[in-house]
Amino acid sequence: MVIDSLNCYLNAMPGEKYLHNQLHELSSYLNQQGVVTILILAQHGLVIAAESPVDISCLTDTVLTLRYFEAAGEVKRALAVVKKRSGQHEKTIREFRLETERGIRIGEPLREFQGILTGVPEFRGAAKQIMKVADADS
Repeated sequence: MVIDSLNCYLNAMPGEKYLHNQLHELSSYLNQQGVVTILILAQHGLVIAAESPVDISCLTDTVLTLRYFEAAGEVKRALAVVKKRSGQHEKTIREFRLETERGIRIGEPLREFQGILTGVPEFRGAAKQIMKVADADS
C-alpha cells in the first residue's frame, strides 16, 4: 500500500495530533497482514534536516532520500538510504533514473560530488562519471 503523500494525509485529518498514533496502528496492522507499506513525505527546504510536518522515522524500517541535483546542464536525481532497521545498507549516494522499458536504473556512487543531500551540490570530477541519456539506448 502506498500513501502518497503523508503531507496530504495530514491535511485531510481533522485531528493532526492523532496522526502519529493512527499511522502506527495502520502500519502495524498492515505489517501483520503481510502488506508492504510505502509512506511518502515531501520535505520542504534545501537541507535534508529540513523540518517535516511529521516525524515518521520511528514507524519505518527503511528511509530513502530522493534529491534533485544539476549536472552537465541537466536535472538529475540522487538516491540515498539514510536508515535501514535491519542489516547493513549502502551508504553511498547514487544517481538514479526511471526508464520506461528498463525500470529503475542505478548509477555508480556520486563520489565526485559534495552537498547533494544539502541541496547545494558541487561537482569535483570528470563529466564521464555522470550517467548520460545516451547510455539508456545502449
